Amino acid sequence: MKRGKQSGLLLSILTALTLATCVDPIPFSAEDKVPKLVIFGSFSQLSKDHEVTISLTGEFGSLGIPVQGAGVELIDEEGNTAQYVEYQEGKYILPEGAMCGELGKAYKLTVTLQNERRYESTWEIMPETIQIEKPTFEVNKRPIVSSVNVLVDHFFIDILIDIPLRTLSGDKAFLRWEVEETYSVITLQCSVFSGSQICYLNVNNNFDKLNIFTSIDDSQKRLEKYRVYSRLVVPYQEFSEWHYFNVFQYAISESTYEYWSKIDIVSNPTGSIFDKTAAAVTGNITEIGGSSEVLGFFEVAAITFGRVRTTRQELMEWIQFPKTCNRFIAPQYQPDFCCNCKILPNNIPRPDYWGE
Repeated sequence: MKRGKQSGLLLSILTALTLATCVDPIPFSAEDKVPKLVIFGSFSQLSKDHEVTISLTGEFGSLGIPVQGAGVELIDEEGNTAQYVEYQEGKYILPEGAMCGELGKAYKLTVTLQNERRYESTWEIMPETIQIEKPTFEVNKRPIVSSVNVLVDHFFIDILIDIPLRTLSGDKAFLRWEVEETYSVITLQCSVFSGSQICYLNVNNNFDKLNIFTSIDDSQKRLEKYRVYSRLVVPYQEFSEWHYFNVFQYAISESTYEYWSKIDIVSNPTGSIFDKTAAAVTGNITEIGGSSEVLGFFEVAAITFGRVRTTRQELMEWIQFPKTCNRFIAPQYQPDFCCNCKILPNNIPRPDYWGE
């Protein structure tokens, strides 16, 4: 199983608004053009994909300059340490197996810049896991506003799960979800000298909205067929063969949930959570022996996983759409990728779960 990284949940920070009524106001200075340090990191009980992104904000919170050459270290409550390695400008990854996350154990992140200024997160305890149950999909028709301001019905595919709303020890649930999509394309035999080929591709997910949930005010014991993701059934090429939805469920702490709630409020509906947020949302990282403001967050989560596979034959029960790369139509009348799917963006190696 290979999980698509979110590049440390990279958020560039604007300095503009205050938060809505249920969240404390966020102070800002419209004329403050001093770059701020942004640190995003995540750690879980999984054996890989632990990443930290460090950057400086640009003018008015736009995406700034990657911070290179930092020393990034993970510390557990027993004093054990593990060092991150910079694999790309401003992006640091924990080597696989360098430290194993354990449920109920506390961790913190420390960052030392080349100018010897040091930063650290608060101690964060890895919560109990909450299992995903019965992942499935449905196709539903819903109206959306067209370019001429008319409501038009479109087909959406909804990813649904069942989840308990308590941990095994009875604690309330604080959850966040990410969904990774992969699909395949099978080409035509466009000449006597070439056969068909199969390409495997990732879908670019724009993360237009954070998907978070808490059962703190919910008296139910579980949710059934809870929608964690929805998208249009277009373009058809992505659904002409197999299409997988890999659901990652993050069990997080209450303080982490509150942080993402603030990010969600100030980043929507203006755009993607990876574009620009409307306020400088401080997190759980501070400067050691200093007072400079640090943006970002170090998240410690317990991740569980679910997978849904769809096929064109299944989707045709709801929606009739043409098959991409139809062998009964001459290749010259079909898209170029029907002869060479390697020209499509986001080609990946064959996932190890393909066929499950």
